[in-house]
Amino acid sequence: MVCGNFGKRRENGLVCDGAWHGSCYRQCETDPFPVLQAADLDESFLGPESLEEEDRDRFKCARDGDHMMCPFQCDECHFYNIQQRRPGVKVQDNVLLMCIRRANLDAFWSRETATVEANRREGARVLSGSARLGLDQPYPERKPFGVGDTFGMLIACQSLLRSLDAGRNTGTIQYETMRKLRSHYSNFYHTLPDGTGLTTIADGRGSSTFTGSPTYSYWFRRFMSGCHRRMGDTWMPDRATTLDEVLHSYILLEEDWGRFVGDWDMRLQTALTAIILVGGFSGGLRGEELPKLELGAIRKYWGEAIHHNSTPHVPLVLAGRFKMSEGEKLFFLPLACRSTSGIDNRLWTHRMLEAYGHLGIYSGPVFRVAGKREKVKRSAMGDLDPLFHGILSRVQERWPRVISPTVKIQDETSVRRSLRRGSTTEASNRGIPKEVIEANQRWGKHQRSRGVLPSMSMMERYSDARANVGYLIRYSLGL
Repeated sequence: MVCGNFGKRRENGLVCDGAWHGSCYRQCETDPFPVLQAADLDESFLGPESLEEEDRDRFKCARDGDHMMCPFQCDECHFYNIQQRRPGVKVQDNVLLMCIRRANLDAFWSRETATVEANRREGARVLSGSARLGLDQPYPERKPFGVGDTFGMLIACQSLLRSLDAGRNTGTIQYETMRKLRSHYSNFYHTLPDGTGLTTIADGRGSSTFTGSPTYSYWFRRFMSGCHRRMGDTWMPDRATTLDEVLHSYILLEEDWGRFVGDWDMRLQTALTAIILVGGFSGGLRGEELPKLELGAIRKYWGEAIHHNSTPHVPLVLAGRFKMSEGEKLFFLPLACRSTSGIDNRLWTHRMLEAYGHLGIYSGPVFRVAGKREKVKRSAMGDLDPLFHGILSRVQERWPRVISPTVKIQDETSVRRSLRRGSTTEASNRGIPKEVIEANQRWGKHQRSRGVLPSMSMMERYSDARANVGYLIRYSLGL
């Protein structure tokens, strides 16, 4: 395995002498960058003592033939390209060299050993065939790379250091978090006068822009791919909230409503907790959509909705900016007044309106926090988790058969996805048609339909929702 500058005099007058056997190009002894193993996925079931590593040198050293599949410059050449000098005795120089070595290894390991070996064997056949033909050199000449960080090694090293930051659910951050540094650098580069070049247009539907950013170089893409393979993805989805858990939560909330007679602040907190369940489970809303519920609009359409001629319903209304839509929007989500399992959406929505009315509040966001100058602002999604965790914790304490004591509620559940995932699962279990589930939970396709209004649960005008309410409430009715 040889450096692309091997034996070549470069512009700076230096001569690169970087050549190794693949197994000799190893990670530094101080390399702290983790390699995800199967045992890391769930240490309670897969202990390291029960697994034998299939490839002990995976991501730890190069392989003969790596340089025939991935552009390669040695550590000192990359160091000079970045610093315009040779490495010294500074601690920072050693850190940079360590990161360069790791980045090169990650780029190599974007391809599996079998692929590298197969490519190397084909190279041996080319040389053998060339000898029979009397050819001394069948390949194009390897010319030295120019001086300068055209590979993007500097941002690769910074990305590696970023990957060591502490994570929320694991020891270090996930790949998807680390890769944001690449996006940041690319965005900055594209603001420079020569950051972008010619723009091409394809049939008026899209465009492509040429970029000179090193973060889009062939080597950098190989580095990112190899880095992703090494780090892996530790996926920890929110635990789905079951229908049984929701029904038992309503039992506790009903008790609270009766206990707090005359205390409308506490009654409001009780009703808001119930509305989280109404919107998240009965409506299948995502966690980021719940804070968009609009009190004034719900109150405005309340009477018309619950006295609907053929299909009384609960008019949940959301206001704000939504994915796949431009600007501020109002969306209507009609819900069944009461589901087949006994979820009383109408009762708890009415109680929320009643509690706010006793406090003299008739408009604004349903979920709110105190703002500046005696004003209020819309709650963030994270502000709803304490209410959600609180009611689930009480269910777990009273009915351990419903929520096992082994469940870590604050770590495993969130309004972000728990209610929506549980709602979708329950809808499937109850035989609710797939098209009804998709219409209720994928309302963003209205914007993707390019002017065609499909059947769905979210509509911008209440008149549209009212005309289709019989179809739109099938989801919440069936739960």
